[in-house]
Amino acid sequence: MKKVAKQGGEVVLIDGTLIRTRRRSGKADRRNYSGKHRSHGLHFLALTDENRRLIWISAARPGHTHDNTAARHDHI
Repeated sequence: MKKVAKQGGEVVLIDGTLIRTRRRSGKADRRNYSGKHRSHGLHFLALTDENRRLIWISAARPGHTHDNTAARHDHI
């Protein structure tokens, strides 16, 4: 955020996305299932500036993770 402010930027966009993966076997399968997307995958958060340049991307989280929960976990 400080880097964007130093460059004169005023807008930072945050967006979460689900990267679809194959279904895992066993109980580990349940955490990666996103009911919203009705598929299995990993959840990522991305920060971009107003010119759509990538500033930061989070570590992978289970697919059922909500955007707000992930943002709080990363102190955004």
